[in-house]
Amino acid sequence: MRTIELEVLKFEELSDSAKNNARDWFREGNDYFWWNDALKSIEAFCSEFNVKIKDYQVGTCSYSYMDTDAENRHFRGRKLSEFNKDHNPTGYCLDFTLWETFHATWEETGSALKAFNQAIDAGIKDIVKDMEYQDSEESIDEMLIVNGYEFYPNGKIYH
Repeated sequence: MRTIELEVLKFEELSDSAKNNARDWFREGNDYFWWNDALKSIEAFCSEFNVKIKDYQVGTCSYSYMDTDAENRHFRGRKLSEFNKDHNPTGYCLDFTLWETFHATWEETGSALKAFNQAIDAGIKDIVKDMEYQDSEESIDEMLIVNGYEFYPNGKIYH
């Protein structure tokens, strides 16, 4: 029988280069945490007007967009007073961005279609900003510390 002694460290105890290795490990294994919630929020917003999402691409390293089939016909007979800018149908924070932008833009321009498109654009911009933050050192460091991950001195994850 033999005894093996291992040195295992918390993230905050690692050297700077080992912290970089730990961050790289975390980035490789994690997609955007809130994508499903964000998409549900946008889908709920679109369904209010019977609008369908045709195509989208969202990411930090590429052009982000969302194409829908929204046309003026989707908004005929609707009045701004029917909509609450604080509407929160899914309970996800993106609901507020969508509805507040929609309400403010329609009030400013008088165009529901323009308001809808600007709300979608604002939602996509918020998602990209959140993705960028999630990938930041500050956010990753916090996740590694809060979740109590342990590492070898070189920053490789201890299983």
